[in-house]
Amino acid sequence: MPILRDSYSGWLHRIRAVATGCSAASIVCAILCVASPAHADLDFQVSGTAGVSWLRSMPALKSPETLTSARQVPDGKLPSGGSIFALGGAFDMGVSVDDRWIVPVLGFAGYGAIGSYDTVVTSIDGSIARVHPWTSYQVDVLLPGIGYRVKRRRFMFAATIRSGFSYFGASGVVSGGALSTPFSASDFSPLVQAELEACRRLDPLTRVCLHVAPRIYDFGFLNGATFGLRVEWGR
Repeated sequence: MPILRDSYSGWLHRIRAVATGCSAASIVCAILCVASPAHADLDFQVSGTAGVSWLRSMPALKSPETLTSARQVPDGKLPSGGSIFALGGAFDMGVSVDDRWIVPVLGFAGYGAIGSYDTVVTSIDGSIARVHPWTSYQVDVLLPGIGYRVKRRRFMFAATIRSGFSYFGASGVVSGGALSTPFSASDFSPLVQAELEACRRLDPLTRVCLHVAPRIYDFGFLNGATFGLRVEWGR
């Protein structure tokens, strides 16, 4: 019987030790759970931008097969022109994470050329072609990226990098006998851009920002940038 009593006392001591350890672990876990939230703090962001786009060098465009009064002109590649300034705007959606990280999700931008430009004279399969840079336009689809922001009272500064696709188009004419036939040329390019902005808060949910986006790659490396005034809604 003393042996059984000693064995029972040993098991009871072990059970109490385990229970004490579990209670301590539960208290530590509760403290940690209270100190750090169970999930990241996410806030939805929407923005609209009006501004200008600058393209250092107009890209080479692909012309479609064109029927003129003289013959069928096959498709071809047209040489690039000089720099282009365009006017337009953008709409963007994203989220902020823990009030520091920025995750842009999807955006769209469109720009149309402004100013006067010289006609680009070239040829397609031996036929004289003229490209009109003043008719050019660009449409961007902006895909997800990552960025970081810092707030100081009513001011906010942010830097983001993101990818996307860019579509560029322009009109022109190709000569065929005594007449000229109009055509439209275009091309696609992957897009990588950095976004820098300095903002001032107007109210808890609205900010106005100066926005600059250098194009790291857009039909070529370091081939342009956009500059604009942006209004953002979100915390």
